[in-house]
Amino acid sequence: MSSHNLLTAGTSPEVQVPNNSVRKKKVWYTVTIVLVVALLSTVVGAYIYFRNNTSNKEPPKLKVGVMMAFSGGSSSMGYGAMKGILLAKRELGANNIEIIQMDSRCDAKAAASAIKRLIEQHVAAIIGEGCSSASAAVLATANNNKIVMISPSAASPTLSIPDDYFFRMIPPNTFQGSFIAKAIYDRGIRNVAMFYTNQSYVRGLNNAFQERLEALGGKVVATATAEPEAIGLHSQIQTLKSANPQAILIAPSSVVSATAIIKLLHEAGVTVPLFGTDIMYDTTIIENGGAAAEGLVISSFSTGNNSFQQTLVNEYQKTEQLYGAPQAYDIIKLLQLAVEKGATTGEKIKNILPQIEFDGKSGHIVFDQNGEISGKNYRYDLFKIKNGSFVYVEHE
Repeated sequence: MSSHNLLTAGTSPEVQVPNNSVRKKKVWYTVTIVLVVALLSTVVGAYIYFRNNTSNKEPPKLKVGVMMAFSGGSSSMGYGAMKGILLAKRELGANNIEIIQMDSRCDAKAAASAIKRLIEQHVAAIIGEGCSSASAAVLATANNNKIVMISPSAASPTLSIPDDYFFRMIPPNTFQGSFIAKAIYDRGIRNVAMFYTNQSYVRGLNNAFQERLEALGGKVVATATAEPEAIGLHSQIQTLKSANPQAILIAPSSVVSATAIIKLLHEAGVTVPLFGTDIMYDTTIIENGGAAAEGLVISSFSTGNNSFQQTLVNEYQKTEQLYGAPQAYDIIKLLQLAVEKGATTGEKIKNILPQIEFDGKSGHIVFDQNGEISGKNYRYDLFKIKNGSFVYVEHE
């Protein structure tokens, strides 16, 4: 055999060794590529799933009625609340909360009609009513239909009922009545006359005021009452003036009767200090009361922290706090948190609200078993009308 043939024959099996190595490498590369592709597919699939089910997933929609006074003497409640609601929706990104607005006019009959229309539109919660009497008039309807009512301002003690669908953002007004009594007593005033309109809200405040003032050593020397919106108050003026009080507390349910009483007192020559309750924290009192409103001291539930007040000034070009705005803002926050916890029906919202706690614009928010914000450490604000503007009393 020639050397050429020997070489060829000898090298023939050796040539196949590198061929096998190549095949093995090709197989390894193929397996690796398949594994990488599979891994990438898993990662991409997981990312798409995560993106679709988290960041891009919109929260459930929630229909919420706003049942407040938007006309009449208590309309400052409704418009103040709406400012807070709209600000909260924008700042909190609560676009999933659909607002359906109804004018209940702080009136029992109007509220009954308003809640019926809201039920027909399948709301799960209602912000309102702002007044105690209107809230009480529709509470049974809300309970029967399992619709949560959260009021920014209704304060009658009669609304403190265990395990119902009513919640509120302020304590019962027995706390406010006691607060005003001490504020007046601390000014050296002992004999006080009182005017109030005939509604459950102010009756409760009146009783608490009188009890605390007398416990401190003071005395209510006269009381005069009228129906809401009443302006013919001459007999009431005579009752108040003839008692010769050192001060007069005015606790109305609307700015109409509030304005009428301070103007008539001024015309009658009554010059003693006047004190008022939260419904009178309204520029209408200044605009319509004129000189009669100067010096009036107003007690209000929380008007919000400093940053919130400044935000309202920037947003709405108002230098005074709008009635119920921080409370309504916090209601939107409450409902947003409830939805995030899976509560999208009235019954589920009712059950989840007592589990929510946070520091809101109006104060510390946590409910007890009666749907109440604690009044123990609640901070009320005092304002005085000075040179045609509301100013904090401590800024005098």
